[in-house]
Amino acid sequence: MKKYVFIILFILLLSSCNKIKVREENNRESHIAVNKQLNSADSDTIEKFMNFNQIEQTPVDSLIKKYPPLGDKTFILGKKDGFITEFRAGLSKQFTPKEIRSRDIKIREVTWASSNEENLTVWFEKKDHKWIPVAHFIWDKNAVF
Repeated sequence: MKKYVFIILFILLLSSCNKIKVREENNRESHIAVNKQLNSADSDTIEKFMNFNQIEQTPVDSLIKKYPPLGDKTFILGKKDGFITEFRAGLSKQFTPKEIRSRDIKIREVTWASSNEENLTVWFEKKDHKWIPVAHFIWDKNAVF
């Protein structure tokens, strides 16, 4: 009997891991929805969408101009305001502990609203005078970190 319980728990664990992976893959294609007024006299709004592939292919300053973010912060990874917190956990997969300790990685953290319920944060690394996306995170707007 214990053997069957263990097997069932193991299968459930594996299936939940697959769901996480599918969600991460789906997040890669997530959209940023930005409400823009058509003009000041007209109260109608249109929604503009952008997928993560556009983020990878478009300079961050152009994205920010076209899609004003909720937040835009620049910091040195591993320094006072650039510590890797639970929110920034994805960055620890992109850089080795030794690279982080060197404290010479310049990061730009930009957050957009991706839907009524979620936000999208993208971390860009400064390389050769360009901001290159290195990680992203889609999170519930009500989440507390």
